[in-house]
Amino acid sequence: MIELRDSNNRQWQITIGSSEATCDGETIANEHTFEIDARPNRLWVDGQLAHVVKVQDDWWVHIDGRIHVLSIDEQGLSGSGADGGMTAPMPGKILEILCGVGDQVEAGQTLIVMEAMKMEHRIAANASGAIAAIHHDVGEQVDAGATLIDIDEEQSN
Repeated sequence: MIELRDSNNRQWQITIGSSEATCDGETIANEHTFEIDARPNRLWVDGQLAHVVKVQDDWWVHIDGRIHVLSIDEQGLSGSGADGGMTAPMPGKILEILCGVGDQVEAGQTLIVMEAMKMEHRIAANASGAIAAIHHDVGEQVDAGATLIDIDEEQSN
């Protein structure tokens, strides 16, 4: 499943091969078909080739002479069993760890870069606080749902 926000700030969830999508929590018919090409940076939309490039945290999609920019939310999932824990949203390989134990981080700050399906995914903090533990090293393969980082969340005074 891909989560993204469009230019009207609507939150979407789209699953490759599904006939439904979710927009702002409401299930709607998905009239488009998506297929991932075996070659990098290519995607088929309704049988038409699209070229896809990631620029920082956005995806630029060139199709039918137009460019669409998608901002995809890839925050670490909470609920790893430890309060403030983050889990991997997909199986993949840890490419970079951009924080250390004890570091203060802000919600939305990129903490880990993972590779999955030949694409880089930036995993952002799901809360502000201090890094309590980092459970994996650079180069490790992790399963979806694996605990990545524990964050001691900031408490409001």
